Amino acid sequence: MKKRYFIITRIVIGVLVTMLLSCDDIYDEPSDMPLPWPSAEQSFSMVNCTSYQTWTYFNLHEKDSITLNYNETEIPINWDIAIHRYDIKTNDAKAIETNYSSLELLKADIGQGTFQMPSDDQWKADVDGRISIDMSQMMTGRIVYYDSKVNTELSKWLQVDTSAMPPIYTPSEKVYLIRFADNTICAILFTGFSNPNKGNIKGYISFDYEYPLF
Repeated sequence: MKKRYFIITRIVIGVLVTMLLSCDDIYDEPSDMPLPWPSAEQSFSMVNCTSYQTWTYFNLHEKDSITLNYNETEIPINWDIAIHRYDIKTNDAKAIETNYSSLELLKADIGQGTFQMPSDDQWKADVDGRISIDMSQMMTGRIVYYDSKVNTELSKWLQVDTSAMPPIYTPSEKVYLIRFADNTICAILFTGFSNPNKGNIKGYISFDYEYPLF
């Protein structure tokens, strides 16, 4: 009788341990995903750009990134675009918004020879602008800004409506072309601005890109 009780007890304990282990992923808070995002495709997924105090610099040539303070002067030499929350600047590049909503459709038209390259005067370079670096007193109407270069064409990827709180974020869902200083061209499509693993918190950027495009 004691032996049978011992066997049943071990079975019950084993079932409980299995149940606890299976629930581990449910109750553990998900951590930020590593960079670069491990994928065979050229993409970055859910990059943490939630802070108003930083720029994240992306090297699309080598699929790498680094995050630095907004006023950092010693930045990497080899970078292509940088994202501050949703603002974008480039490393001496120019950009244009296309009518495409899919990288695949763009590449298909290029392959068929039906894609028309924009003229030189259509490409937009970075301009002098400003970025928000302190939103802690936003509800009282006080926002702290910092002068910075921005690419207003690329920054069109996300429309921000602050007429109501919380702000309403609407992605353009357009493909953008970037012509780098070496005259190579990249196509980029921003695919997300939130992290579903953390209550859809805003400021997590996801994008796919094709480089070189030709």
